[in-house]
Amino acid sequence: MNTTAFTIYDASAGSGKTYTLTKEYLKILFLASNDDAYRKILAITFTNKAVAEMKNRIVSSLYEFSIDTTSEKAMDLLKDVANDTNLSIATIKDKSKAIIKNIIHNYAAFDISTIDKFTHKVIRTFAQDLNLPPNFEVSLDTDVLLQEAIDLVISKAGEDQNLTQLLIEFSKERTDDDKNWDISAELLKVAQLITNENNSEEIKEMSEKSVTDFGIIKNKLQAAGAHLKQECSTIAQKILENIDKKGVSRKSFYSSYVTNHLEKVAAKRIARNDTIINYLNGTNAPYSKAVPQFDKDFIDANASEILISVQAINEKAEKIALYEAFLQNLNPLSLLNTIYQEFKKIQEEQNIVSISDFNTIIHNEIQNQPAPFIYERLGEKYRHYFIDEFQDTSVMQWQNLIPLIDNALAGEDVSGNKGTLMLVGDPKQAIYRWRGGKAEQFIDLAKDSASTNPFSNKDKKTERLKTNYRSYSEVIQFNNAFFKQLAHQFDNEDYKNLYEHLSHQETNAKTGGYVNLSFIEEPEDETLIEGFDNENDTVTLKDKLYLSKTLQTIQQCLANKFEYKDIVLLTRTKAPGVKLANFLTENKIPILSSETLLIQNAIEVKLIIALLRYLKNFKEEEAKIYFLYYIGRYLQSELDIHDFILATKDKNTAELEVYLKTIGIEISFTDCKKKSLYETVETLISVFLKDKVNTSYLQYFLDLVLEKDVKVQSSIADFLEYWDKIGFQKSIPSPEGTNAVRIMTIHKSKGLEFPVVIFPFAEEDFTKKIKDKLWIPLEDSTIDLPKALINNKKEVENYGNEAKTIFQTKNQEEILDTINVLYVALTRAEEQLFVISNKKLTKKGAFVTSNLSFYFLDFLEKNGVYEPTKFTYEYGTADRKSEIEIHKGIHESIGIVADKLKSSKINIAQREALMWGTIQQDAIAFGTILHEIMSFIHTKDEVELALNKAIELGLIRMSQREIFKETIQKIVNHSELNDFFAADGTIINEQTIIKKATKAIKPDRVVLKGNSAYLLDYKTGEKHHKHITQIEEYEFTLREMNYSVAKKMLIYIGESIEIVTL
Repeated sequence: MNTTAFTIYDASAGSGKTYTLTKEYLKILFLASNDDAYRKILAITFTNKAVAEMKNRIVSSLYEFSIDTTSEKAMDLLKDVANDTNLSIATIKDKSKAIIKNIIHNYAAFDISTIDKFTHKVIRTFAQDLNLPPNFEVSLDTDVLLQEAIDLVISKAGEDQNLTQLLIEFSKERTDDDKNWDISAELLKVAQLITNENNSEEIKEMSEKSVTDFGIIKNKLQAAGAHLKQECSTIAQKILENIDKKGVSRKSFYSSYVTNHLEKVAAKRIARNDTIINYLNGTNAPYSKAVPQFDKDFIDANASEILISVQAINEKAEKIALYEAFLQNLNPLSLLNTIYQEFKKIQEEQNIVSISDFNTIIHNEIQNQPAPFIYERLGEKYRHYFIDEFQDTSVMQWQNLIPLIDNALAGEDVSGNKGTLMLVGDPKQAIYRWRGGKAEQFIDLAKDSASTNPFSNKDKKTERLKTNYRSYSEVIQFNNAFFKQLAHQFDNEDYKNLYEHLSHQETNAKTGGYVNLSFIEEPEDETLIEGFDNENDTVTLKDKLYLSKTLQTIQQCLANKFEYKDIVLLTRTKAPGVKLANFLTENKIPILSSETLLIQNAIEVKLIIALLRYLKNFKEEEAKIYFLYYIGRYLQSELDIHDFILATKDKNTAELEVYLKTIGIEISFTDCKKKSLYETVETLISVFLKDKVNTSYLQYFLDLVLEKDVKVQSSIADFLEYWDKIGFQKSIPSPEGTNAVRIMTIHKSKGLEFPVVIFPFAEEDFTKKIKDKLWIPLEDSTIDLPKALINNKKEVENYGNEAKTIFQTKNQEEILDTINVLYVALTRAEEQLFVISNKKLTKKGAFVTSNLSFYFLDFLEKNGVYEPTKFTYEYGTADRKSEIEIHKGIHESIGIVADKLKSSKINIAQREALMWGTIQQDAIAFGTILHEIMSFIHTKDEVELALNKAIELGLIRMSQREIFKETIQKIVNHSELNDFFAADGTIINEQTIIKKATKAIKPDRVVLKGNSAYLLDYKTGEKHHKHITQIEEYEFTLREMNYSVAKKMLIYIGESIEIVTL
């Protein structure tokens, strides 16, 4: 069978990419001569869920192949594999048994992982070569680290004069623009450039620049701008002076357009003006008929010269505008390197590596290396590569993988088989540009041109998976027509081709289905009719119309025999999702959303947080009122809630504890403060929430507390700080099998499918969309920066041709990203699709083109079905076609554990505990533990402390204390050992000495007095000559360190103590 080295599968939504991936993976396994070919395959995908799905698909397929009763679905795959490999079904069945057995016994070598996990594996393997600590931890919370770095930079205000001045200027700029004077949030936006690989080249260029360097650049920009303004003013003044000198009226120029502009420029109000060029180059009449002939002759004679001057002013105006735009962003940018240095310092101090640095670390290492050393071992390990969801692979991730894959494609293994690469993706589903995933990368690779193939082996083919197996025919046909028409939104030919020619899908055997396009009629008055605590969650009359329409749609689906679990509501952002969740909950619709899964919204977690805040500060009134409210409502019944709070709110801690005891709640807040964080939370739960301890929210919260307590020994204050910054965002995993309507963002829905998709709030004002800043080349040798960072706005087109090109390219990318998100939303539907949009019209009745709703309205109009008075459009019939499955809940509740294990009843088993009581082990066990206790002792006065520590650590029991004490006292007070336990030297216990070119050594005890060293080693068991050799090796090493060994001794610890002087 001929195999192409590099195969690209262009897989539109629902086209069976997982099936294709599984089939191609299995083909490699079955064609291999041995049963462990999976060891040579690396499959990379985007999410942990996709990894689990792919592993499950491969293993379950192998299992189905191996049994006699292969299911019909698996048999179809089996026949496809047999057809492609020319192997008999019997052969594949036999091989399946052997392969699945091999995988089960070597599951760790079954390498299917996310790209982040693979990168982490590489970095972890080569940590020492990459100058990283071998035991580093991975931080997923990059923004928290950045915020910490920003806080440190701001805290240095007053110490560094330049830094202080910069922070003051930045704060003043914010207040002058009527923005929040707190610069922390704005600095975080700029600091995020550091961790976003889309800006890696630009950040690298300015990584060495200090605050002082940026101060110099700022002065140069201001000076250059002022100089250019003066030049423009001088040019304009000369033209005006010449006009006046010749006695020509300035009003003789048509409508005074030219002279008015020149007067503004002369007054240093400079802006580019292309309109007046048409009155100077002959396109438009330069003057009216009523103008005196003398003035006409002057204008005709001087128009070309004035035109040259105006064009020169326009060119200078472009630079002035660019400099001024850059100066707006220069202050926060000036702090970038300072923040970056603090960011790196925090990582080094905390021994962590941010996940955002993974790709950069490898990228920097493999630059200019023909055969990167970090891939040398991996290069021979893997021969076949699968990359799923390639459109989400960032540019840097792909560049990092190319050398590794190229090695496999260019070479052959011992059997003469070449390596292969299979990419699967869909550029129409590229919705992660903000983190480096670009549709253009896939589009370029999929082209036939050899120049777009980055590998030395140019054997490549692209295949399109044309059939949609997910959706019913009406949904497929609607999406085909809708997205083909959207192709005309693009000027970029690649993007246009993507939707005009590559978005069409063939239908499958599932005929029917239903698509409903409906519109709300936007009210003239958007008065607030309902409010929430958070001002961002206010509900307008327009929102209410969307919410009501969504509820009607859900009820319509239920009437058509769909269940809640069949329905998903997709939203562009989280805000509409919150409104939907609140509204549907009020209307008794069961829902599952990111909001309902947030642990901070669970009343039990709210209670624990309030109690922790109270423990941190007994004067925290808000927290106190909250937990008193909870007690009043749920844990007592004698008083009304309000009366209970009034009766308790003014009591101090001691009085409150006494009062709570009268209603059956025994708690000592003072004792809680003395415990570890986890013990404190456990105590609070056992007192206030003993009947709810097994709720998923509380269990997940306990996991968070334990993680913080174990990793960094967090105090209550530390944990609350973590909670307020990031912990509150944590959510429990979505439970499977719940009969509830799901609410999620379109980004979260990627890769999923649902019987019914409802897309409410299907509008977006493109003019209000937050846009990324742009990097524009400066092209000024006097300014020591290659690019300027400016705000993305229409005026950028006036900053020069290159700026115009960059702006227009970015604009096309934004349109592509918007349509891609829409594509993901509309292709999640299996059977029914509902879009609820807004009929956005101008005052003249035309469609508002700068809104997402225009795409739907324009589609209807172009297809000749739009009617001004019609608000609902249907395709297909709404009756359910699929088989009805009655929902069966799969949740089993875990019973409450009634009896609590008392800590006083717990005995800690010591090491060697099983040996104690046997004659042959008593001496060794005793000696081993004594050896460890001796490592705690520096001087003879520390015996009691060492014994206490041994009991705390569980090395010995209290009943054994006197036995050990007696023996230790004999050692430390022994006349021959005075030099070792006196307080007049530097005592070093159990410290490693790293030797050059040989293994490290660790003497039990070294006492240093000036240049003299005293060596003591403890031994258990029988005497042996190697003990003497070992202590002599210690002596030799100390001599190499310029110490003279004054005394060296061995102590044999067993049933008796024996001291040997050497």
